[in-house]
Amino acid sequence: MRRGFLLLSILLLLMASCELYYEEPVQRGTVRIVSIGITYENEPEEVADPEDEKKDKLGDLPGTVYDARELSDALKQQAMRAGWDSEDIKVTLLLQEGEDYSEVTVNDTGYASRANLKRTLEIIQGTATVDDLTIITYSGHGIEETGELLMAHTQTSGTVDISEDSPIVVTPEWLHDLIRPIEGKKLLIVDSCYSGVFVPESSSSLSWLYDKGIDDWYGKYFSDEEYEIPSCMVLTASADSDSYEIKFDDHNHGVFTSALLAALGWNHTTEEIANGVPPAAQNEMLTIDSIYKYIKKNQTYPVRWSLFSIGENVQHPMVTGGAMDMLLFRY
Repeated sequence: MRRGFLLLSILLLLMASCELYYEEPVQRGTVRIVSIGITYENEPEEVADPEDEKKDKLGDLPGTVYDARELSDALKQQAMRAGWDSEDIKVTLLLQEGEDYSEVTVNDTGYASRANLKRTLEIIQGTATVDDLTIITYSGHGIEETGELLMAHTQTSGTVDISEDSPIVVTPEWLHDLIRPIEGKKLLIVDSCYSGVFVPESSSSLSWLYDKGIDDWYGKYFSDEEYEIPSCMVLTASADSDSYEIKFDDHNHGVFTSALLAALGWNHTTEEIANGVPPAAQNEMLTIDSIYKYIKKNQTYPVRWSLFSIGENVQHPMVTGGAMDMLLFRY
């Protein structure tokens, strides 16, 4: 028993003594923002057999396009507030909205298909430098329990397939393989159900999802591996549970994205960020950790069950673990 208390005391001391690493901002690079929003309103036909889980009709998500558009605007404006020139900020929107599924629609370069996402990230990979910051946001469906993302379909007829081999399914491995070779800092923001599966393990941390316990975390913390400054951070709406939308004025937003927009100082009426540093900034610095803390504190839905929240929707965001933080903007 005493040994257990001793180990716990040592662990708490080490955690308290670790200082976060704030990477210096480089305002001479390019900020690239890729925002994806999919409403799933344009499926060609109803599923014939409602019990066919692999080809079940996808529910509409009216808030996702608002998520994508407003997040990209808020992030662009914050980059300009932090010192970037507008010509050094590149925004790409990949959207699916409305009921049209014609060949012209699904083949448009701005359509939120998996092929267009792949093409966009490969173009960035070919042009990005070590001074650049790439931010990718996704608002859409995540497959129940397994978390894979569902891009917009490219069918002009027939029932949309969401089986494992479907061309609209995006796995964590597929997406991270495209993001990893991009030079510079990267941030992936995912607002979908079961999105915690996109938070990767690192040399300094484990993902808590599914089968990781305190023994695994303890072993990782005291391993001989050196801490690395992650070039890609991941921020997700939920761990291994559903995520939700809420009504905001005259349109919807994801619960997580609504809190993220508030963290960035977004005004839904003026469609501009507020003056001064954003609410989530600490010491005039906007970091992944400061955003995460703000979302957990200010999110509309509770982040954990309590005696007073049983029966309510609970949604707990996730972030890349470890002692390292990433600085986005300094003001």
